[in-house]
Amino acid sequence: MDINEFSVFSISELSTLLKEGLETLFPEQFWVEGQISNLKTSRPGHCYFDLVEPNDEPGRAPAALLNVALWRGKRNQVEKVLSESGNLTLSDDLHVRILARVDFYPPSGRLQLIMDQIDPSFTLGQLAVERERLLKQLFDEGLLEKNGLLQVPDVPLRVGLVTSVGSAAHADFITEISNSGFGFTVLEYDSRVQGENAAAEIVLGLEVLSSHNPDVIVLIRGGGSTADLSIFDSEIVARTIAELNLPVFTGIGHEIDRSVADEVAHSSFKTPTACANALVNYVKDFSDKVSRLSDTIFERAKSVIDTETRFQNETRSKLTKIVSTTFTRTENTFNDLARRVSLTAPKQLNHQNNRLVELERRLRVLDPVNVLARGWSITRRSDGQLITKKEQVKKGEILITAVSNGTVVSTVSDQGETS
Repeated sequence: MDINEFSVFSISELSTLLKEGLETLFPEQFWVEGQISNLKTSRPGHCYFDLVEPNDEPGRAPAALLNVALWRGKRNQVEKVLSESGNLTLSDDLHVRILARVDFYPPSGRLQLIMDQIDPSFTLGQLAVERERLLKQLFDEGLLEKNGLLQVPDVPLRVGLVTSVGSAAHADFITEISNSGFGFTVLEYDSRVQGENAAAEIVLGLEVLSSHNPDVIVLIRGGGSTADLSIFDSEIVARTIAELNLPVFTGIGHEIDRSVADEVAHSSFKTPTACANALVNYVKDFSDKVSRLSDTIFERAKSVIDTETRFQNETRSKLTKIVSTTFTRTENTFNDLARRVSLTAPKQLNHQNNRLVELERRLRVLDPVNVLARGWSITRRSDGQLITKKEQVKKGEILITAVSNGTVVSTVSDQGETS
């Protein structure tokens, strides 16, 4: 091969030719569309980022990539246009259409685009289209209301919190919770809520906190631009919220639009403070319910006690009346009996005395001594058995006969005949 067949260039010559060639091919500015990645701002205020065309296969390297430089002077104009058109800001993962020109920088051999302007309507349109696509897909899969069907405990005092710890949103939430006076326990997960990898950090935070079994999980951040808040339209964030088996509350801090995260969450609130206040109200409502129930129990118990006290007083009064009446009646009866006794006792005593005298007289008449004195006698066997018939004795048996002045002992010689 003859080396003279080909041109020979120095690096500077080739770089100059490349620069002039690109300027010839692209003499004017042009619009180019892509997704921002690796956004950085230098100390002087210039912005640098990669404009990428994402690969159709998730997780793969971009299909194409160009470096972009946005000088400070143009940056101020771009940021003003974005702010006035929908509170947008340049951020990673933002889809943009930029007005740029090709530049080749020989000292570093770098090909880059010099950005001069941006089309905010394209970005807003892309965000809206992607948002609507995701919402429809979640609806079709039954995920849009899944988390909202979960039951919030009556007393959600154990709270998982995903946010940027130390931020104003974090401070507002904690202040509201602390000032409530209730015994909240807040499990915090410090996560970025905007920028590169923020979505992945939020998802990890949700999953980590759910493993600690809080009553609810709260996802909050303060206000921000539409682009800043677009992380909450992320599909992986939305799907994670929808699939959690715990209620998720959001307080994204946007007064106008609702993010996809808001749509799939159990409850969404305009600010972190409002989100905290909702949790406080859950606990307060339960506390008030317990207080009302306590008051009801107290009133019913008081009513029962009052009724029982009234019954006891009435019973005591009735018993006192009955006892008094019974005592009076008994006393009257006793007095009447005493009066009767005092009237009849002498007669009864006299009557009974006469009866005793008569009985004494009869007893004296029947006294065996008196009977014997009248000529009668009493004969007994030696064993004391009274003899009333002759058949009771035998010949030769000894008999003892009592007479008025003693006894006569005799021996039976003959029973004789009955006349």
